[in-house]
Amino acid sequence: MGLQLWRGVVLPEWLDYNGHMTEHRYLQVFGESSDALYERIGVDFARASEGAFFTLETHLRHIAEAKPGTGLFSETEILAHDDKRLHLFHRLFDADGKLLATGEHLSIHVRHGKVSVVAEAMLRRIAEIFSLNADDPMPQGVGSVLRRPLAQARRTG
Repeated sequence: MGLQLWRGVVLPEWLDYNGHMTEHRYLQVFGESSDALYERIGVDFARASEGAFFTLETHLRHIAEAKPGTGLFSETEILAHDDKRLHLFHRLFDADGKLLATGEHLSIHVRHGKVSVVAEAMLRRIAEIFSLNADDPMPQGVGSVLRRPLAQARRTG
């Protein structure tokens, strides 16, 4: 189980033409979940140029629908880290605990517009949070890509 750092509700303006939470709002929720983690490890958003994380890659999986008024919460884990990067995994649930979506993100630490090593105090906080789930198996869907065979597909390589 990850850290519960974000809670919210599906707002009417979050709906798509089918009356469900639209796809870009899932990314918004996971972005806000990442920001909550960054704040917890010591990122000062008012001074972000002095050191903050930027997303390099994202993979979202939509598992179930969320309708207007649905209560939501996310859980966040650090799957891996080094002195410049974080590999994050978010799960989005409804208020009853039903899994709605997952978000996998790779982010990099930047200081004054350049990739940089994370400060030692921040690395300690990252390691503490990582240790909470370090012995757990990788969550389902991590590292996955669209693998269903289609009739027409480009060659790889």
